[in-house]
Amino acid sequence: MDKIFYTGRGDTIQLGRELGKGGEGSVYEIPSHPKQVAKVYHQMPDHKKQEKVLFMAGTVDDQLVSYAAWPQESLHKARGGPVVGFLMPKVTGRAPIHMLYSPAHRKQDYPQVGWDFLLFAARNTAAAFSTLHNHGHILGDVNQGNVMVGQDSKVILIDCDSFQIKTHRDVHLCEVGVSHFTPPELQGLPSFNGVRRTQNHDNFGLALLVFHLLFGGRHPYSGIAHAQHVGEALETDIKAFRFAYARDAQSRSISPPPNSIPISIVPDQLVSMFNVAFTEAGSSGGRPTAKDWLSALDGVRQHLRKCSAAGNHIYSDHLSSCPWCDLEKRHGIVYFLDLGTNYTATPSGFVLTKVWAVINAVQPPAPVAIPDPASLKVSATPLPDGAGKGWAFFMQIVVVCFVISLITFAPKGIVIWGIGGLIGWAMAANIGSDARRTELNKRKAALDEATKEFTQLKADAEKERSQEGFRFKKIELERLRDEYQRLGEVEKIEIDKLAATAQERQKQKFMERFFIDSASISGVGPAKKAALRSFGIETAADVTWSRVIAVKGFGQVLTRTVVDWRNSIERRFTFDPRTAVTESDKLAVRAKIAARRQVIEKAMSGGVSELQQYQRIASARYQSIQPRLEAAAQKVAQARADRSLIS
Repeated sequence: MDKIFYTGRGDTIQLGRELGKGGEGSVYEIPSHPKQVAKVYHQMPDHKKQEKVLFMAGTVDDQLVSYAAWPQESLHKARGGPVVGFLMPKVTGRAPIHMLYSPAHRKQDYPQVGWDFLLFAARNTAAAFSTLHNHGHILGDVNQGNVMVGQDSKVILIDCDSFQIKTHRDVHLCEVGVSHFTPPELQGLPSFNGVRRTQNHDNFGLALLVFHLLFGGRHPYSGIAHAQHVGEALETDIKAFRFAYARDAQSRSISPPPNSIPISIVPDQLVSMFNVAFTEAGSSGGRPTAKDWLSALDGVRQHLRKCSAAGNHIYSDHLSSCPWCDLEKRHGIVYFLDLGTNYTATPSGFVLTKVWAVINAVQPPAPVAIPDPASLKVSATPLPDGAGKGWAFFMQIVVVCFVISLITFAPKGIVIWGIGGLIGWAMAANIGSDARRTELNKRKAALDEATKEFTQLKADAEKERSQEGFRFKKIELERLRDEYQRLGEVEKIEIDKLAATAQERQKQKFMERFFIDSASISGVGPAKKAALRSFGIETAADVTWSRVIAVKGFGQVLTRTVVDWRNSIERRFTFDPRTAVTESDKLAVRAKIAARRQVIEKAMSGGVSELQQYQRIASARYQSIQPRLEAAAQKVAQARADRSLIS
């Protein structure tokens, strides 16, 4: 091929070696322009494509070039001839974004980064989309291959001549797309020919990239199916809005894959944005925009904290504890490596016996004394006039005397007088009963109220007496002390185990070099690979029969195909005893133990102040509850005495 070309301005350009080749054209270096490369089409573009390139080159500006490999000048075989290609910025030191969000790729290509780096890359991706949208253009074919990211987290969009470009008088469509990045409303189309994309369509792809970055490459529509028709194909689940992490995921018959990163690692604002982006709420035009994501992600970046146990564990400060440590403890999944290659043993000044002596010197607060109402001496409150038994008895005596006197001085009608006397006797017995009943109810209510108050305060005091916070902290410190004393022994055991596990570790590292996303496996296309990645299956090392067949859509035949691919990789492994145990392996163990030692030293050094804090809090509560408890006991004793005076 003749390597002499001309720019739209008539300058001569000589192409160098071919850097890459795609279905539409090849990319060449330009020796005279080291910061640019040339894309030359395999075939002469049609008239509309030529117009598109000419417009893009004619409207390029610094903003576009900062985020995209944008056409800067058109290329021609002859001065003034048809467009056959274009010059664009040379993209170096960057890799497709999935190399960053895939945990398996990241451990090899970005081993030093933490979640804050992924957050920054997501923010920069939103900034790139925002710049494109501000110029009136649409990316259209959003996918993991046309977004490039570097060690500086800066994002560059490539394949820009395939974007949907709006000129002064026309719109040049993007007529290609990747199924698992296609929004629900466009799923199932036979092709994208004639389909005019919108910013809202791009916003779906952007939200998907952000989700991939923040949640370990998991696809938001891939999960555990809870209905027969769910999970067979990623495209079908996207079309049906089966967002596995949605607030109402249960009604969508799907839930997140096992051992996946919970959506709660991001603040509620981002959770809501994902729910809008991936459900029906956003399909008609309401998805969060690139500017929305840019603002929200910048907000999260202002509120991050670093884990005290692992320096590479960064997380949002709305969480009370490190989610990455939790995932490692519960599932054994390491999302971010805590590199210890620069480990150097240095004295910390920590002396266990001295620290433990100080911890032991902190005594628990004196417990609350629970008073016994029965042991308190009180005098019953006298009954009011007319409410006692004595008044009724006095009235009965009066009636008896009156009747006797009548019988004595008026003997006639003695029977009538006798009956009248009995009636009078009964009436006299009831004199004062209403007042007595009222007083009884009053004293019973007072006793009930006093007993209730005392019972509640007693329960509160009993809870305080348990000193749970102080006791649990002391138990935790004892556990850390015992672990600290065993660290030297644990280090020796783990270094000794290196030789015994050398062959398995070598094989593991070998298998981890073979990625499913770049493998050619019959029947396993991009969507199936995305589903496997969502279940944490990224390399040959991750493949087992049980793990693959657990992914809906992988039956016996397809699972066998994937396992056979894995076995073919394993057969290529050869153990090298010369590198069975390297100094780097030993150093990694020492670094791991040293990091744990540092964590324990910090926790135990701070344990004294924590115990003292529990003591201060408990003492303050005791001082508050003791007088109230004693007053309540006094009220119960008084109410009991008052109640016993009347029955």
